[in-house]
Amino acid sequence: MATSSLPVRKRLFRAEHAPQIAVLFVLGLVCLITIYPFLWLIFSSFKTNKDIITPPIQLLPREWTTSAYRLVWTNANMPRAIANSLLVSGVIVLSVMFTSALGGFVFARLKFPGKNVLFIFILSTTMIPFMTLLIPLYLVMRELDVLDTYIAVVLPALISSFGIFLCRQFVYGIPGELFDAAKLDGAGDFRTFITIALPLMRPVLSALAIFTFLGAFNGYLWPLVVLNNPDLYTLPLVLAGLSGASGTVNYEAVMAGSVISTIPMLIVYLLFQRNFVRGVALSGIKG
Repeated sequence: MATSSLPVRKRLFRAEHAPQIAVLFVLGLVCLITIYPFLWLIFSSFKTNKDIITPPIQLLPREWTTSAYRLVWTNANMPRAIANSLLVSGVIVLSVMFTSALGGFVFARLKFPGKNVLFIFILSTTMIPFMTLLIPLYLVMRELDVLDTYIAVVLPALISSFGIFLCRQFVYGIPGELFDAAKLDGAGDFRTFITIALPLMRPVLSALAIFTFLGAFNGYLWPLVVLNNPDLYTLPLVLAGLSGASGTVNYEAVMAGSVISTIPMLIVYLLFQRNFVRGVALSGIKG
């Protein structure tokens, strides 16, 4: 009797787990398709130019070499470009996190005349394409006499209307009793923001830090417009210049430079990923 029921149990086990197995198979296939280009980028950075463009295209190098990394690191001013990008991105991230957290708290918890109109105006700026602002911003930077400086790169990005909206939605989800208790204890608005709201906003600020860092670190058009000094070039500008005098692209150098440029972004994501998903999920609970 026990032996006859064993095949039945096996069939039931397989039938019950068939949907999970199918989901895992699909997810694994999607992950493979997603990660394949990144793997190809990494392996191609160890190829020669001829190996990259010679058919049939292979994932693994026919001949392993690190000449591209040596070329990029020594001849392309890569260390200075990485330092420039980290400096610019770091200033933008810190400014956006503070101004967005403060703005989100103000629009979510404080009452003042014209609050809704002002918030709608700030939110509407996210719908304006950057290309329409390129010439006006350039003229403003010229009038301020900050062209070809770090200030010109970071100044237009110090405040994020999207970040204010994201933090406002998150603060709406914080129980109002916490703020009421702080007021009963004699805390002012700024102290309530620092001691109550800001620590609770860590998840959404982590998500915002990742979004902002990726946008600032990968920014190409605006630094290209306002910078002329090669010593101030950010990493995307240096990567774009990795081509020969004849206009032929040095593919192995581009691959190696692209791999190097992904390392800071991966580090930032690993530092903030614990709160990343939670911050994105909780930022839209109330509105």
